[in-house]
Amino acid sequence: METSIPTSFEESLRYAEFLQKALFPKQRHFDRIFKDSFVLFKPMHFVSGDFFWLTERNGLIYIAVGDCAGHGVPGAILSVLMHSLLDYAILNKKLKKTHKIIREVNSRFIESFSSNDTHTPFDNEWVDITLCCIEPSSQTIFYTSCRREILHILGGKHILHKGNKHPIGDWQYNANSAFSSACFNYNEGDIIYLGTDGFQDQIGGERSKKYQKSRLHNLIIKISDLTLSRQKAELEKELDQWMDGHLQTDDICIVGIKL
Repeated sequence: METSIPTSFEESLRYAEFLQKALFPKQRHFDRIFKDSFVLFKPMHFVSGDFFWLTERNGLIYIAVGDCAGHGVPGAILSVLMHSLLDYAILNKKLKKTHKIIREVNSRFIESFSSNDTHTPFDNEWVDITLCCIEPSSQTIFYTSCRREILHILGGKHILHKGNKHPIGDWQYNANSAFSSACFNYNEGDIIYLGTDGFQDQIGGERSKKYQKSRLHNLIIKISDLTLSRQKAELEKELDQWMDGHLQTDDICIVGIKL
């Protein structure tokens, strides 16, 4: 059987884009688990350092959204590594608690880049990530977050759940005890949003400034009564209007889930 082989750099990137997306959960996987959901995923250059990950195990739902150092091909390769490490920690080692999972992922991540070559110019690999473990039986979400936050919409109110101040792979925090977990309860119909910093850092507007996190959160709160598919459409519309001719400045990933 003959296989089509990309013949140019751009064709190679497009094929890599196809392969990376094949690793990510499909909308049908979200539809099977959640009442309503959306994934806004916009790589800056074909492939992305931003990623999302989803699995179920023993009545628990695990979901992660992460932002790997860099974008394009280097970031995408790190995202593949992160998918593999999350699979290993949860599905192979059967770890349950989010902080233990992140500690294992961090340890394996750092080990992957351990080298006796002291002259390598590449020594700053890191990943910002939020990992949630949703326990439907108790309506509780356990989470470990590394330099990211969870926006929680409930009953007309909103709560911002914060996490650890350092990423996976940060050599200054080699001690695994640095990663902690927290939890919060939810009610049926609540919505949580996980994301990277790509949208909020996008340059645009009349003054060519960053969009800003507070503006993004206010927009999400404003549209949170809409269906999740409508929310995604509104976010895409806002992003296009904000960019208005400006180039995309980073990978973008936001995941919204109705519980």
